[in-house]
Amino acid sequence: MLVNILSLEKVVYQGEVDSLTVPGIMGRLTILAHHTPLITFLKKGNLILRKEGEEKIFEIKKGVLEINPKEVNLLVSLTSF
Repeated sequence: MLVNILSLEKVVYQGEVDSLTVPGIMGRLTILAHHTPLITFLKKGNLILRKEGEEKIFEIKKGVLEINPKEVNLLVSLTSF
């Protein structure tokens, strides 16, 4: 599934992943391919991207998640670059 992570300053990540775990305001969410469309706010925590057994982690302050049939988009405020 294609994931786009954007901040106001730059494109943080853009690429294919197997799964994405995010800190939703009501708890952690794990998104897999073909997830139901969704828009939700994110709270402070870690975004965890998993691809072929490896993880990439980004720490965020807050953000917005949008899942549509073509891709997953996140607009986030990062705690560090």
